[in-house]
Amino acid sequence: MKRKNVFKIGLSIAIAMFVTTVFGQVINGDYKAISGDQATAIDSVTVNTTTKLYVKPDPYYHPNYVGPGWALTANFTWTWAVPPAGGTPVAEVITDNVVDIDWTGAPSSLHNIIVTETAPLSLGGCSDDTNMYVRIVAEPTVTYTAGAGYISADLTVCEGDAQLADDLEATFTGIRTFQLDWSLEIATLDGGGSKDEYFDTSYVSLGAGPAYAIDHDGAAGGQELDINATTYTLAKPSGGLKAIGGSGSKKSTVYTYSIDGVNDRISRKSGYEANPTALNAGWTWYDTTSEVVVVQVNPAPVTGPIYHVPNDWDQ
Repeated sequence: MKRKNVFKIGLSIAIAMFVTTVFGQVINGDYKAISGDQATAIDSVTVNTTTKLYVKPDPYYHPNYVGPGWALTANFTWTWAVPPAGGTPVAEVITDNVVDIDWTGAPSSLHNIIVTETAPLSLGGCSDDTNMYVRIVAEPTVTYTAGAGYISADLTVCEGDAQLADDLEATFTGIRTFQLDWSLEIATLDGGGSKDEYFDTSYVSLGAGPAYAIDHDGAAGGQELDINATTYTLAKPSGGLKAIGGSGSKKSTVYTYSIDGVNDRISRKSGYEANPTALNAGWTWYDTTSEVVVVQVNPAPVTGPIYHVPNDWDQ
C-alpha cells in the first residue's frame, strides 16, 4: 500500500473519531434529537409545566461547543419562535441556544417551534433554522370505576352481602404508564362507633392506630409504580371484605379506601428539570383531591336463648 493512501486512511479515521467524540457530544445525555416532521415526530408535554429545549449550534462556527465548557462563539444569536396554536400563547425565556417554555396553553394545542441561528455581520449575517412540533396534553386524572361489579361510593352492608365481592378499581386518564397515590385503612368499631383497633391485610392487629394496611404515599415515594393499563384494581384483604374480631367477638369493620393523586409518563417527563434523577418522591402529583370510599361491614347479631319462667318455678 502506498504511503499516500495510508496517510489518507489514517486521516479519515482521525476525522471520524474527532467528529464522533467532539461533535457527537450533547450537553445532557437524557436529551435526544428530534426531527421537524409533523407526521412522524411530535413531542408531548403536560399543560402548565415548564420544559427546556436546546438546539445544537453549527460545529464549524462553534468548535468549542464541547464538554465540559460548552462555549459558544461570540455574537451569534438564536431566535426561538413558538407560534400560538389555536390562539393559545406560551411564555419563553431564551438564553442563547437554550429556551425554557411555560406550556400554559390549552390541552391538544400543537405548536411548531422554530429556532433560527444567525451569524454576526462580520461573518455575513448568514442564518439557518430548524423546527420541531410539541403537543400540549391534559393533566392526568384518576377516579373510582363506577357501574356494575364495582364499589365506587360509600357502602354499609351486613357480612356476606353480595356487593362485597365487587372490586374497587381506579380508572385513569392520561398517557401510560401511571403512578398512583392511594391507601387502605382497616379498623374495627367499638360499641360507641369509634375506631378502636387497626389491622393489616392479613387481619393481623396493628394495635392502636391510626395505621394503614396499605399506604402508597406519593410524597414519600411509596406509590404504585408503572401501571401500564387504564385501570388498576385496588387490593383487598386476603380474606375479602368481612366483619372481623379484634380482641373479642366480631365487630363492625370499616375499610377506608382513599385515592389521593396520580402522575403519568408525560407529566413525569415534563417535570424533568425539577427531578432529573427520577426520584419517586420527586414527581408532581395531579388530581390530588382525595376520593374516599368507606365500606362498613356489620356482623350479623348473635341472638341468645329465649328466657322464660320454668315449669318448676313453684316446686
